[in-house]
Amino acid sequence: RVLDACAAPGGKACYLAEAIQGTGRVFAWELHEHRVLLLESARRRLKLENLRITQRDATEYREEMENTLDAVLLDAPCTGLGVLAQKPDLKYRVKEADVEPIVRQQKKLLDTLCRYVKPGGALVYSTCSLLPEENRMQTAEFLQNHPEFEVESLPETFPESLLHQQTPLGLQLLPQRDGVEGFYIVRLKKGRA
Repeated sequence: RVLDACAAPGGKACYLAEAIQGTGRVFAWELHEHRVLLLESARRRLKLENLRITQRDATEYREEMENTLDAVLLDAPCTGLGVLAQKPDLKYRVKEADVEPIVRQQKKLLDTLCRYVKPGGALVYSTCSLLPEENRMQTAEFLQNHPEFEVESLPETFPESLLHQQTPLGLQLLPQRDGVEGFYIVRLKKGRA
């Protein structure tokens, strides 16, 4: 059982559903109705019977979900400052005052969603931001507040050139260094009870 908590437009949720077809279920949550429709369209097009899509605020705690999921994917809402090459207007639209509310929302999502991961399961957190506040600092604070989690190495299926750049707080991809959009990812494993 896997949850993609901020799932639209659906690429990751659909990939996960295809990868575990016949052996598991993927839950895809999305806050906004128009984005839920994007997910539904992708699910129908790909005929993914094991993908369950729900319009839901992932920051709202659901007791019945506690310790029930093998994995949670949180590709969190962020400033998007890692994709300036594709969206140069972000440089002018994202103000310093915008960062703190986004960081608070990410923290709330992490604090809520980590409770759904069962012991031995994983929480994967990612952003398309370059800001430390959204990435390694967010991870450091999370680990301080949730000592039952620890950073786990990314799978060896990642390109070797990127794997060696992992730090104790995850992997930050930089456009100028890695030739890709800016991106951050960390895999957090929940210890066994």
